[in-house]
Amino acid sequence: MLQILQTKHIENYAQMIDEMGLSELYPSIVEATDKDEIIGIGVYHFESDTVVLDKVDSNGDLYLYDGIVRAVLFLAMMKGIDTARFDLFDLDNAKKLGFVQNNDNILSDLNGYMSKCKSCGK
Repeated sequence: MLQILQTKHIENYAQMIDEMGLSELYPSIVEATDKDEIIGIGVYHFESDTVVLDKVDSNGDLYLYDGIVRAVLFLAMMKGIDTARFDLFDLDNAKKLGFVQNNDNILSDLNGYMSKCKSCGK
């Protein structure tokens, strides 16, 4: 069964976080798992009133990518944050899925965006 949850072992990602230059930003990581196997991750951090997505790795699965991003956006909404910035190396999937438009990397009004999705609005 697919689950996307905050990792309990961020220390497993210390080298990757350091290589990305994010150590000082204290990022968080969600892991997508299926049958206890990690099949994708999302790396993000918070900057005042914005959640910043630093990396989404879905192993080429567009649906998984969508799920990972939505999980991070939902976590941000639970903290009262309503803006997301996609600081990703490649924005193609974010554009395909409508998270960003017009070559912009900002998604404003997370509540409005997520309410468009029937299951996300609940």
